[in-house]
Amino acid sequence: MLEKRYLISASGNAQPPPISALMQAANLFGCKIYIAAGSSYFDVKNYDELQRGLQPVRRFLVLCFDGADEEAAELRFQNLFGGFLKTA
Repeated sequence: MLEKRYLISASGNAQPPPISALMQAANLFGCKIYIAAGSSYFDVKNYDELQRGLQPVRRFLVLCFDGADEEAAELRFQNLFGGFLKTA
């Protein structure tokens, strides 16, 4: 499993991608993609779980990728978030 911790920092008036964009990106890959929040994991491919998983996020986002194409998925999410994610 590939686990990446990111610092969320928005500059200017930029908006983070909507939940639908996160789900669409996640569904391009066969690997499991989760947001880790404390001891809980939220499936990025599931709308309700994704919405609950993003609620506790303040400055740090922990994304977990588990599967054969996890590195490609992680790169896609870096590109999707653009200037919002910085490796913490």
